[in-house]
Amino acid sequence: MTPEATAADTQSTNPGTQAATTTARKRQTPAVRFPARFHMAISIPMADSLRRLTGGNALLAEADIGRLALHSYLVANDPQYARVMGHGRA
Repeated sequence: MTPEATAADTQSTNPGTQAATTTARKRQTPAVRFPARFHMAISIPMADSLRRLTGGNALLAEADIGRLALHSYLVANDPQYARVMGHGRA
C-alpha cells in the first residue's frame, strides 16, 4: 500500500461522526418516575382494545392505561393506599 492510500483509508469523510462511531455515547437516563415494575398477561381482546385506544396520536400509552386501571382498583379496595394517595379521609 502506498502512504497516500493508507492516509485516505484512515480519514473519515465527516470529522464530526468519527468521535460518535469510535466511542459509544452514554444515554442519559431520565428520572425514574415509576421505580417499581408490574408485568401481567392479558387476553387477546384486551390487547386488541389497547391497540385501538393507544395507536396513532393517542394521549395515553398502554402502560398509562394499565397504571390508571390499577390505581382505580387500589383506591377502591385498599383503604391504606387510598389514604397514602390522598383519596381517603384521615
